[in-house]
Amino acid sequence: SAAGVLAVEGVVIPSISSTNTLTNKRVTARVLPFTSSATPTANTDNADVIYITALAAAITNMSTNLTGTPAAGDQLEYWIVDNATPRAISWGASFTAGAAALPTTTTTSKPLHVYFERDPANTSWFCQYSASDL
Repeated sequence: SAAGVLAVEGVVIPSISSTNTLTNKRVTARVLPFTSSATPTANTDNADVIYITALAAAITNMSTNLTGTPAAGDQLEYWIVDNATPRAISWGASFTAGAAALPTTTTTSKPLHVYFERDPANTSWFCQYSASDL
């Protein structure tokens, strides 16, 4: 260790406070899976992808049980699959249309993929992509 840089046999070891560039490394998304809920519970400090399966009720407000301390530029994805019946989705105050409109309903038995980025002012999740895949 010299001048705050950790090294083993000449190889620099990145630390929490370093600004080292990582190359050829994988970041595994934190997936939060659960089934149907009218007000899904999600903490953005613990999840990058929220996967809702067998949705059996309309989502009345996606923001109600949304917690966490996101930073500007953070990313959040939702994958939502209904139970063979289209379901309405209300996003609430935490979400805003961005490059893409906020979807208002699922498509029967097709995964709805919605991608968000936290806005630069860190006030809302902006919808950047929305489509019923497959």
